[in-house]
Amino acid sequence: MERHQGVSMGSFGQDLKKAREKKGVTLEVIAAATKITTRYLQAVEKEDFDLLPGGVFRRSIVRSYARFAGLDEDEWVKRYLDAAHEENGFREEDATWMEFAENVGRTRGRSDAAGSHNTMRWAGVVALLLLVIGMGWFVWGYVHNKAAAAVKNHGVSSALTAQASPARAA
Repeated sequence: MERHQGVSMGSFGQDLKKAREKKGVTLEVIAAATKITTRYLQAVEKEDFDLLPGGVFRRSIVRSYARFAGLDEDEWVKRYLDAAHEENGFREEDATWMEFAENVGRTRGRSDAAGSHNTMRWAGVVALLLLVIGMGWFVWGYVHNKAAAAVKNHGVSSALTAQASPARAA
């Protein structure tokens, strides 16, 4: 029998679990990184493939599991296909979903993409805060100037009426 990833070609699920444990990766870490429930990951290890979503999603789950466990993705997908007795051929619809699922997995695996996305998000928040502060300063200045002008005009008009009042009395 051929050897893969340092384990024998016995049971797919047992070999996958042993390879994962040898790398020191827990199912919880894989679940958190891939957003795949631990129930599905356990089903892969137990070779209970009927619990998994159908079609291309099964291969994508195995691929993501292998990637985040630090294993060779293609090798483990081939082993899964052998163990599950699935055909490697797939319909055009499956190909589209497979491409989508793999792109999502690659995007989630990049820490630099998430970092630049977060940087842009924070830059937008800062720009918005500066805009709000600037608008607040402008409104405060406008209201303050109007109030000062009203007090000034009110003071002038009251002084004029005070001067006009004694003149009428005489």
